[in-house]
Amino acid sequence: MTTVLVNGLLVLLGFIIVFNFGAYTLLLEVIARFRQVEHQIDPEHTPSVTLLIAAFNEERVLKEKLQNSLAIDYPANLLEIIVVSDGSSDNTNGIATAFADRGVKLIINPVNSGKATALNIGMSQIKSDITVLSDANVFYQHDAVRNLVRHFADQSIGAVSGKVVLLNEGLSYSHAENTFYEVEHNLQQLESNTGNLIGADGALYALRRELFRPLLKDTLLDDFVLSMGVIQQGKRLIFDPQALGFEQNRSEIHSEYKRKVRIVAGGIQSLKRKTAWPPRGHFLTALKLTCHKINRWFLGPAILLFIALTIISGALTGDYVLPIITCLVALSFPLVSFVSQQFPAIQKQSVIGICNYLTVMVMASIVGCYKGLSNKKVSWR
Repeated sequence: MTTVLVNGLLVLLGFIIVFNFGAYTLLLEVIARFRQVEHQIDPEHTPSVTLLIAAFNEERVLKEKLQNSLAIDYPANLLEIIVVSDGSSDNTNGIATAFADRGVKLIINPVNSGKATALNIGMSQIKSDITVLSDANVFYQHDAVRNLVRHFADQSIGAVSGKVVLLNEGLSYSHAENTFYEVEHNLQQLESNTGNLIGADGALYALRRELFRPLLKDTLLDDFVLSMGVIQQGKRLIFDPQALGFEQNRSEIHSEYKRKVRIVAGGIQSLKRKTAWPPRGHFLTALKLTCHKINRWFLGPAILLFIALTIISGALTGDYVLPIITCLVALSFPLVSFVSQQFPAIQKQSVIGICNYLTVMVMASIVGCYKGLSNKKVSWR
């Protein structure tokens, strides 16, 4: 009986692990053949819009960001730009103030309280129909806002996420990251076409102001919580790949690891607080959430448990072939990652870069799950 149970869990875990590497895409492609959800798109729809930029010590990029924002192709009388400076100690406030005569509004939160608080403060002063939320280091294509808001002509649409293109040439993991986001953007398009996207990109998305729900101060994934909250209120969250933004990624793999730890911990935080679950009856959206996000967040622990169960299975049956193969495969990824760190010249090789990137994802999943489940503090930077 014990052997049957162990083997059954191995099959289940193997299925979950495989699902993270391509099976979900295939499932969505099948669903898309039978289900396409249409909505009205009106390029002439021009509601009032506020571009909200939450900033903390962004003097390096803020001037260029505001110049880029003022060059957006949208009626000037319908577009407001607000910067919420969250306890910035550099020249962020001075840069934003220099744009006051061009209509940029600066809100200063004197104490650094976190992005969730900054968003709450900013949203409390917004009167426009639509809010576009942006990071200070993401620069919009001139028609990005128009492409986002044209969907709001349809009352069923509550939020629209754009496509952020990473400019990461020169980083050791650039090929692996680009491959990952090619897959991710394809998934986002398939999810959107079949109903609801699962989570907006926090650097470039728009939502109806009345659908904003104040965030708890310690919220780690504000974009995920806010955009999934739109679905909870009965509206659709969709993806528009023509609403383009560009982000210069200068962070090496260690910083990417910390970011992924925060994402996993924040995802688990949202599950515990029930701020991500779709309403009852939204079976397909719940399936997407499980397959796209929850499975990915728990990938690391699933792999560890799979390895442990193969060893237990070998001990029960006396057949150690599978445990040995599993351990060798599992160890090969961190080994390749370690060797590549010692010899940086080989990191940009595509296969090695992907192994390194996957290792970071799995490690971040393990640490993020631990921090999310145990309520440990997570560093933002």
